[in-house]
Amino acid sequence: MTPPSKEQLQSKYSDFDLDGDGEVTELEIEHAEKMVELELREEKLEAQKYMAWSAIVIMCVTTIFLFTPFIPDSRVNHLSDLLGLFYFAMCGIVGTYMGATAFMHRTKLTK
Repeated sequence: MTPPSKEQLQSKYSDFDLDGDGEVTELEIEHAEKMVELELREEKLEAQKYMAWSAIVIMCVTTIFLFTPFIPDSRVNHLSDLLGLFYFAMCGIVGTYMGATAFMHRTKLTK
């Protein structure tokens, strides 16, 4: 197996060359690493927000569905313990998201 040529290495890392001088410095690599880290953090926050909103919607839909005549009262009574755990878990997801968001916002303000 042959090592990659200089042209291949340059094309692989050419996106990191911010000043266009043909050389990738450590500062440019650090900048690229920070940008990738910020993008990953933003994707993580978006996924967490989507999960919290999904939990809220699922709780609302479940509640509405339980009050329709499609589900007999006896079945709801039998599932009451399970439904309590379900709502507790969904509220835990939403509460954790809100608490973490408030904590992160507060730490940004104090810096």
